[in-house]
Parts: sequence; structure tokens; C-alpha cells
Amino acid sequence: MLQKKFTSALHSKLNTKLPLFLIALFGLVLRLAFFSGIGTSDDLAYTRYAVNIDRGIDPHSVMTLSTRLGMIYPTAFSYSLFGISDFSSVLFVLLTSVGSIILIFYFGKLLFNEKTGLMAAFLLSSFPLDMVYATKLLSDLPSAFFMALGVYLFLYSEIKQKLKYGMGYLFAGISIGIGYLIRESVLLIALFFIIYILYKKRLRKEYFLVPLGILIIFAIETLIFFTLTSDPLFRMHASQQYLIDAVIAYNYFGRLDFPTGLFHYPYMILTNNLLSYFYVFIFIAIAYCLIRKKEETYTLLFWFIPLLLYLSFGSSSLTRYIPFKAADRYLLIIAIPGILLLAFFLSEKRRFIKRVVMPAALVILLLTSVISVYLREDRSLLGNLNGISSYLEGLDMPVYTDDRTVQALDYIQKYRNGIEVREYPDDLRIIKDAYVLVNKYMINRLKEAHKDIEFPEEIDNPPESWKITKEIGEGENKIIIYYAS
Repeated sequence: MLQKKFTSALHSKLNTKLPLFLIALFGLVLRLAFFSGIGTSDDLAYTRYAVNIDRGIDPHSVMTLSTRLGMIYPTAFSYSLFGISDFSSVLFVLLTSVGSIILIFYFGKLLFNEKTGLMAAFLLSSFPLDMVYATKLLSDLPSAFFMALGVYLFLYSEIKQKLKYGMGYLFAGISIGIGYLIRESVLLIALFFIIYILYKKRLRKEYFLVPLGILIIFAIETLIFFTLTSDPLFRMHASQQYLIDAVIAYNYFGRLDFPTGLFHYPYMILTNNLLSYFYVFIFIAIAYCLIRKKEETYTLLFWFIPLLLYLSFGSSSLTRYIPFKAADRYLLIIAIPGILLLAFFLSEKRRFIKRVVMPAALVILLLTSVISVYLREDRSLLGNLNGISSYLEGLDMPVYTDDRTVQALDYIQKYRNGIEVREYPDDLRIIKDAYVLVNKYMINRLKEAHKDIEFPEEIDNPPESWKITKEIGEGENKIIIYYAS
């Protein structure tokens, strides 16, 4: 009898672990097939901070990115193991993306059943927003993973109560704290805990271990910043000042004017191909759960709805109203609860859902995901610069270009300073006996981000004395190198 029970239990585990492994492998293959690599914005900054980690942090910096230790240290560790490359740059992010596929299975198993967990894992493996950002050096996906892991540990402790002395609650707080080291918006998960406590109408003493875990990580961070900058709250001060400056420089973070800008996230959800197909089904699932009063899904609704509302209408600043940047990747912090709700809906035993809605939804979502990601043009953004860097190394005179291209070339050269590259002077007419590199794609990106930025007239109308020595790319992606005699 015992042998039969053991064999049955082992067979059940194998039946679960094998499909989970195959789903995670499928997700990894998709992410590698649509590999993005280093781009032209925040990711370039992270690479520079990771390479210069031994120099500490500039105490005069107001750049939020330089204070996200949870991104910089893992990237620096990856560089120490594998050297500087696009793959080593995004390895940490890629691992958390695949980890999220595994984590969402255990969420589904904990809250519902293994079937729903596998459904959720498959959906997340092909979720286009996750696929795109899994191979970009940006903080949104890894921070969302550690936040979700914290929520899972909390709910596991609530339901299973297997860990002694409330350690599960403490580990939940530590995980959320690690997420905070990666990105500040992780702390919005406090909305979930507040609503959860109000709904349950209880406040157990173990709950206080969650903020204690966060405070432990916060204390470590303040000690590091005090050692490096003499300001234990350096990150808070830098990030708040950055928000004040950036909201002006970046034209209200890409939103429409107030008050219509408040509805930018709903508009983006309905029009962005990385979101809209999945979100149509997610909102149908939410409506189904609310109408049918599926109380087992309320925990996920307490996570999904408040955070979505705060991202849409809340403030990213503590001192004044500054809305969150209008970026699809910010919605990754609600990807796991949203997809779990969808998986629950598609796993329902109602005949119409089981025979019609579920298979149709899986086919539609898989096809639209692959097509949407394939059609994107933000992969290998440094390709043309990679192709021209060897030519630049052979030049024996300075090369002038825009600031962002300077940063990109530094990365391509693995920060060896193999090319003498300088930023454009205010007046390009003073450049003599040197080369001028015009990166049209990078300049256009900078103009879109900074509405008030102006480049010298010579960029579009080069003087007759400038002679073209090299061209690569076409149209708006073209790079032109002139010799200014």
C-alpha cells in the first residue's frame, strides 16, 4: 500500500514537473529567438555604472539609475564572470523572466490547482510584454519578479503555515526589499497588503515581519550609501530631484496634457500590441470573477486593480503630483496577477469556456504574441554602430558625435577607450581636421524624448567642406561619417 502511494505521488510530480520544464524551456527559446540586447537609453547607463562600480557613486549625481544597486551589482557580477557583452548584460533580467514562469505556476497551484498553474505558466511564457523586456537591461521585469515572490511567500505562509516563527513573512519582506533595490515602484505592493488586511479583518502579529524584512534591506542600502556618499538617504533625495527635473525635460513623461494625460494608461492598454490582446481577455476574466463572485480570485484582484489604478492616476513623487511615465513596461508589476486571473477563467469547467473560449484564446494569444514581437523594430539597436566601430578604431583623429552615441560606442568598445570620441561642441563649425559622426536614429530618439533639445544646423545641412568617408544603414537609421577639413 505504501509503495503504491509513493509511486502515485512520484508519478503525479513527474506529470507536473515535466510540462512545467517544457513550458519554461519554450519561454526561454522565445526570448532568445527575439533577443533585444542593449538599447540606447537606460540600459546604456546601467552598463556604465556596472563597469565603474569599483569607483563608487558620484555624490553629485541626481540620476535615479545610478542608485539602483539591485540592478548594478548583479550586472557587474555577470560582467566579472562572462565579460561585457549583450548576453551578459541582460542575463540577470532573462533569469528573472524565466523564474517568473516557474513562480506563476506555483502561484496557480497554491491558489487554485496545478492545471491552472500550468495554464498560467504557458500564458506568461508567451506574454509579449515579458518576451520583449526579458532581454533588455531594464529594471521593470526583475523588480516585478522579486515583488511577486514576496507576495507568494506571504500567501504561502497564510495558507500552508509550514514555516516556523513566521519566517515566511520575513522572507516575503526581504524579497520585496530586494525588488525595491531594483526599482522603487515595488513599494506600491503596500496597497495589496492594506486591502488584504481590511478584507480579512484581521491583523496578525506575523504581518509586521513583512515590513521588518523590507527595513532590513533598506538599512543595508542606507549603510552602503552613507559609506559611499555620506548621505544615508541619497537614493531618495536623488530620485525625487530627478523626477522634478525629468518631468519637464521629458515633456510630462510622454503623457498628454493634464487632465487628459491621466487616461494615458487605459489608452495605451487598448492600443499597444504588447498589451491589448492579452488585456482584452484579462478584463473579461476579471468581469467573470466579479459577476460570478469567485472569492478565490479576490486576492489577485486586490493586487491587480489597485496597482493599475495607482499607475494610471497616482503620483511617482512624494512631494508633488508627478504622474508615472507612460511606458508599457511599467505594467509588468501586475502581469502575474493579471495572467493568473486569465488562467483561472480559461480553466473553468463550464462547457462553453472549456470547448470554445479556452482553445480559441490560447491560439489567438500565441499567434498575436509572436507576430507582435516579431514586428517590433527595437531589437539590436546598436547594430549599425557595431558595424562601424572597427572602422572608427582605424581613424587617427578625434570623432565628434552626440552624447548618447558616445555612450553606445564606449559600451561597444567594452569601455577600453579604443576610440577618441567627443561630444558635439555648441558650434560645429569650429571642428577642423577631425571626423563628425551623424547617427540619425539616435538623434531622432533624443529629439522625441527631449522636446526642447536642439542640434546644430550642420547635422542636417553639412558644410561643403565636410566630405563623406563612410555610410552604413538606410533612411532614419543611417550613420554618416564626415571628415571636416
